[in-house]
Amino acid sequence: MCTEKLKKLQDNRNLSQRRILDSLCTDFPFVADTITLSGDEREFGRLHFRLRYVTAVEQIWITVLQLKDLYWPASCGHYPNIYIKGIITLPKPIQFKSSAKEACLDVEFMETFVFAIKLQTLQNVRLVFKVLSLTPRKRTISKCSISLRDLSEVEMEHYLEVVPSSKVSACQAELLIGTCFQAINSRIQLQILKAQNLPSSSTPLSINFYVKAEMFSTEGLLYKKKTRPLKLSNSQVNWGETMIFPVTQKEEGINFLIKLYSRSSVRRKHFIGQVWISSDSNSSEAADQWTDTIGHPEKVVTKWHKLNHLS
Repeated sequence: MCTEKLKKLQDNRNLSQRRILDSLCTDFPFVADTITLSGDEREFGRLHFRLRYVTAVEQIWITVLQLKDLYWPASCGHYPNIYIKGIITLPKPIQFKSSAKEACLDVEFMETFVFAIKLQTLQNVRLVFKVLSLTPRKRTISKCSISLRDLSEVEMEHYLEVVPSSKVSACQAELLIGTCFQAINSRIQLQILKAQNLPSSSTPLSINFYVKAEMFSTEGLLYKKKTRPLKLSNSQVNWGETMIFPVTQKEEGINFLIKLYSRSSVRRKHFIGQVWISSDSNSSEAADQWTDTIGHPEKVVTKWHKLNHLS
């Protein structure tokens, strides 16, 4: 296939995808009063923290530094006491919390938490932060989370946007997906490799997991394939499967919809989450992967993707 085909592949159809953050002014009036809202560009604060893994003693170091530009619901009062709760999402979760501080625009913490956990165990889980208010009753204001698979001896700075708890998708599942545009053979290779951070309610031994992959063009659905069903092993599902999708000169706007399902012993299936692999995906990782894939024929591009429930 030639340069003309590459351009056609890049011209993906626009996907009408809802955003998670919408209609927040009612619950968070401070935001409406102090920020000019533009479309989906609404900010509710950023958590500044550092992560480090000390290999010699097998310890993770978590330093919570600051909450910047924090906003909270009017129902919490003018200056409620707040604190940060952290959760390492192991099968038996590890929890910790900061000291309570009076809420303001920028809240300083400067607190470090150290836990002895093997690196291999941490690489399959996430670190979740919750911002909680103590008045008039204890409640979760907002959340954020980060994967722990990229821990390093070098202490790394992180800034995560916190999102109102009611607007956070319950899905934390992730898929490791590989893509390769094999121009010489006029086909696209899709690799369904692994899944992790699966919902706790979907992890009994009787549950199998499988992935359905659908290939679309501007004309609609072209092909669909799925993996074999597998059980959870060491907090992951490992398929390692490769799917081949042929493409022709007449097909434009190629993109993929990847869906993860669980299936019980009575064959009842449950939709867990999905991701679009396309240049206009609402996932920046997916958009970057697709752009890299069609821009560099024969190159295998592999990325982890956090799934969501958006169509």
